[in-house]
Order: sequence, then structure tokens, then C-alpha cells
Amino acid sequence: MRWQLKSFILRQLSVMPGGKSAYLTIQRILGTTRPQPRRDFTRAIELIELIRETGQQINGTSCYEVGTGWHPYTPLAFYLAGAEQIETVDVNPWLSLDSARKAIAAAEPHLEWLCESLQLDKDEVWSRYRKINLQAKSLSQLLETMNCRYVYPGDATNTPHPPQSFDFVVSSNVLEHIPEEILKNIAKESWRILNPGGLAVHRFNPGDHYANDDSRVSTGNFLKFSENKWKPHGSGLAYHNRLRCSQYSQIFREAGYLSLIEKTRVDERVLQEITNGKQELSPEFQEFAPADLASDYMWTVGMKANVNADNDFPANRDYIVQQTPKHRTGNA
Repeated sequence: MRWQLKSFILRQLSVMPGGKSAYLTIQRILGTTRPQPRRDFTRAIELIELIRETGQQINGTSCYEVGTGWHPYTPLAFYLAGAEQIETVDVNPWLSLDSARKAIAAAEPHLEWLCESLQLDKDEVWSRYRKINLQAKSLSQLLETMNCRYVYPGDATNTPHPPQSFDFVVSSNVLEHIPEEILKNIAKESWRILNPGGLAVHRFNPGDHYANDDSRVSTGNFLKFSENKWKPHGSGLAYHNRLRCSQYSQIFREAGYLSLIEKTRVDERVLQEITNGKQELSPEFQEFAPADLASDYMWTVGMKANVNADNDFPANRDYIVQQTPKHRTGNA
């Protein structure tokens, strides 16, 4: 599908009465909402592995997820890995009792693989999985059996939680869909509700999502548009903030986090087009480094450092890990 056509359809659905319901129906017809446990578990594994890279573990911890999405695979993975308290919030009503049941049931054939991927005790994982009540009469009752609470509509900028309530705040393929000012407030609120030493762990796609459906354009397609010219294509159901990785880093740094891990993946096609001048750049993007503009994925971990305690790491930029993954995993 040409990206302009998809843009037009999403724009109409965004403004018409009942547009979100119509969008959900279309997604179901197209099969977009069909559970994909291997793909979504892979994404959750990336989050868990990032946490482990910092020396922390999941067992016995509490987790707050920003952006539930269609299926509760991130909460499920954290629960199976030993999390004791999980809350997941969303501004969209995509999750339902039916979709949660189907997603969790579809996960069963993949549990052995999950255990091997995360080196989890198989007996413990199966014991936890069997405690999930797929016959529950409501979504909240179902999720309660996997230590999870779902909040819709949820406001991650202003939670009801007291300070120091969670060990981790996580998200997957969400941050790029949040306006910059709201994202700044989410970063600040996450810092408030994190325990000292707690982690904000995010994976997201800063590239042009229309490239997923139209091979004629690259993930750098939207870099040629000014804010006004892009607005008709990147608002409503198709919203993308177009922030570059360096801008995300700045947002978390200004919110008070000590950056522990930053990984980016560069789209070589876009990098080459920028380097040879084939990729047109709108003035607001011309001051960014080519690799920053061409990045189509980012993984980041920020810590709420306890400034009143003796830490086991140096509180300076030398501690940051910056890597470029060579292979695509579960991040489409």
C-alpha cells in the first residue's frame, strides 16, 4: 500500500465519529491484531535482558508498563520471569478479555523457548503459567492471576502512586507515538515513582513507520517534511513525534536519570542517502548527525540514582554503554 493512501485512511478514521472502533475492526479483519507470541515475547526479552545487563533481576520486583497495546505479552513475560507486581496502562482501549485470553493461550507453545532464552527454571515458569485463570469472567480478574493490573484510560504523566513504588518502568514500541512535552512529563513521573536504583527501560522505533508498508520509501522518509507539512500524515492514529535518538537521551537526562545503556540501530539505506545527498532534509533536521537521523531503533536504560548512597558505579558519562546491534530481532 502506498504510504499516502494509508495516511489518508488513518486521517479519516482519526476524525470520524467511532473512528477508533472502526480502526479496531479493520485491524481484526486484516489480522493485525492476531497474537504473535514469538515476536512479542522477543521484544519483552529485550527489555529483560537490558535490565540484566545492569546487574538487576526480575524475580520479586515491581514493574510499571507504559502502553499496553493489543496483547499483554510484556506483563506476561515479566510475570513468568518472577515479577510480583505489574501495572500496565494505555490511552487506547485495544486490550479486551477476549484478546488477553487468546494471547495468553497462544503463548503456551512458546514457553519452553522463553525459558531457554532467559535461562528460567522451567518448573517455576510452568507453575506460574498454570496459575493464570483463562476462565476468569473479567479482564481484571484474569490479569490479577498473573500479578497484573490494567489501567485504561491511564495517565502515565500523573499516576496515583506514591513516590518509590516500582523497580522498573518499561515500554515497547510506544515512546515514538507520544508528543515531546507529554514524553517529558512521563519521564519525570516515572522518575518519581521509581525506587532509588530503579530503572526506566525502553525500546522504540524513531523511524518512519510508513516504510513498513511501502517499500518505495525508507525509514527516513519523514525527514524531508516540515512540521506543518508532516502534520496531516503523522497525527491522530498515525501520530509519530519524529524525535531523534539524541533528543530522547536529552529528555531522560533532564528528568534526572543516570544513563546506563544506550543502543541504536542505523538504517544503512537512510545513512547512505543522507551522505550522498539523496535524502532531502527539512531545516529542523539539518543540524543532526547523519547517524542520528538514520537511526531506526533505540534501546535505552536510565537509572534513578540514589545520590545519598555509595553507588557501585561511577556517576559520570564514562559508564554509559553505547552499542549498535548488528541484527534485527523482535523490533519491527
